[in-house]
Amino acid sequence: MTNAFTASGLFAFYLSDAGIAAEFGAAAFTGRMLAFEAAWTRGLEAAGLVTPEDAAEALSAIAAYSGSAPGSGSERDGLPVPALVAALRQGLSEGGARAIHTGATSQDVIDTAMVLTLLAVAARTAQRLQQVHAQVEGLRARFGDRALVARTRMQAALPATASLRLSAWARPLGDHLTRLGHLRDDLARVQIGGAIGTRDAPEGRGATVAAEAAAALGLGLGPVWQADRSAMVGFGHWLALVAGTLGKIGQDVLLMAQQGVDEIELSGGGGSSAMPHKHNPVGAEAMVALARFVGAQQGLLAQAMLHEQERSGTAWALEWLTLPAMAEACGASLRHAERLIASVERIGAPD
Repeated sequence: MTNAFTASGLFAFYLSDAGIAAEFGAAAFTGRMLAFEAAWTRGLEAAGLVTPEDAAEALSAIAAYSGSAPGSGSERDGLPVPALVAALRQGLSEGGARAIHTGATSQDVIDTAMVLTLLAVAARTAQRLQQVHAQVEGLRARFGDRALVARTRMQAALPATASLRLSAWARPLGDHLTRLGHLRDDLARVQIGGAIGTRDAPEGRGATVAAEAAAALGLGLGPVWQADRSAMVGFGHWLALVAGTLGKIGQDVLLMAQQGVDEIELSGGGGSSAMPHKHNPVGAEAMVALARFVGAQQGLLAQAMLHEQERSGTAWALEWLTLPAMAEACGASLRHAERLIASVERIGAPD
């Protein structure tokens, strides 16, 4: 759900990420729905269900679409797709109109557009995750041999070096990058099921149309997954893991920065309106808060697995409420992590 605080100038930079938000924005998502419609039209033509002339007319209309995002239709239909299809077909010949969307469903369009969106988000997130991972490894190279008291259950345990703690930061970051490769393979498939998930329309050539559409989008085909939301929930789980690891880093920094502990020295920091001498580690604080938020949203996203019978509108909508917010929060946490790690001037016991 859109949060007015994070969407406004009050907390937008602190708790959200403009680049990732744009991937879920109306312009980008409408563009991906249009990409699906164009791929579907090409599939209809390849299967011999529409003539090349009608397909060309349809593709021209799709390419020329310049209307605003069809979100107003969601108030009436619960989805933006019917309004988009009606706008694309307006003014076309009967054959040209038939070459748009015939045999596809709104879920085919939205799910496949969401796949394309999440792949774009994954690429952005992976690039920044690699940067944070490299920064942590840089800290280990610089400060790994410095003395640091290991702590268990927040109590002093045994003498150690900073490398022990930094390794606990770096290892899961690398694991998340590896895990993303497998996740992309599961995610990068169109969702084309037709009316009830049998992929048998139109005229018994739905499988051919679907294969052609998938190829045009650069995605795999695979089985119908319209009632199996494992890939979507799996991506949310990955976001929760990344945010959780970043939150652990933030939590460690907050504890290390406490007066009396003094195991880390940071440049900069946030100011206090009441105590001007303070330099609050606000980036670390944000990383902890964002990790808790993303983890909580994953519990809600998991409810999207409960699709009743062949298709659900209720469970489906949970993905639209949670995935954009989780991705934005994870992006914001990565940004804070980059700045926080770059500000580290010492880890370990003071000289």
